[in-house]
Amino acid sequence: MTDKKSQDIDLQTTQNGFKYHRGSALSIFKTDRYEDFVALFLALAITFAVFIFVK
Repeated sequence: MTDKKSQDIDLQTTQNGFKYHRGSALSIFKTDRYEDFVALFLALAITFAVFIFVK
């Protein structure tokens, strides 16, 4: 029922030949770095909100 090639979406290979999945191929972000910065900003915003409202 599943397509064998569907398991190879976004498959990465290192210089040593090690194969791994980078993550989900369904992402709203262009790059991993941008995703990391958005996650960091959201974490800081939540931390700041908790600091303000719990105080």
